Amino acid sequence: MASLAQQGLDEAAAWREFLTAADLNCLRTSPAPGLWSPAQYAAHVRDMLGVFGDRILLAVAEDNPAVPWFEPGEDEWRHFNELPPSDLATGIDHQARRLAGILDDRQADDWSRTAVRDGVDRFTVAGLACFVVHEAHHHLLDAKGQIPAAP
Repeated sequence: MASLAQQGLDEAAAWREFLTAADLNCLRTSPAPGLWSPAQYAAHVRDMLGVFGDRILLAVAEDNPAVPWFEPGEDEWRHFNELPPSDLATGIDHQARRLAGILDDRQADDWSRTAVRDGVDRFTVAGLACFVVHEAHHHLLDAKGQIPAAP
């Protein structure tokens, strides 16, 4: 499980590279109604890293805590497109480092502790960690796929 901490840090570095190289207009443009812009993906990843770090700490501290579905409101989604790419990259890096510290501090029996989302989905700490690192990776692929290829 220790490699998950490093994978999260690697994803943060990949996000920084992407956010600093991409055109600002492309980062803030949604390719179609109902699809997120790359900047919105970045802000979502930043926030997920923080929320899932909190959930891991909660699952270790409490028995089967209940956690809600994580989804920002409409105003927050619009605001994500106004954030400077450097702030998004720094935020992702900060949250990935925090998550890495949380994961590095886990004891062997912590990984099987659980949290329950919306009374239905039961996640272990290991599952929460895998899920958030996966989300950081696949949302980067989503964001990169929205940037037009250079001619």
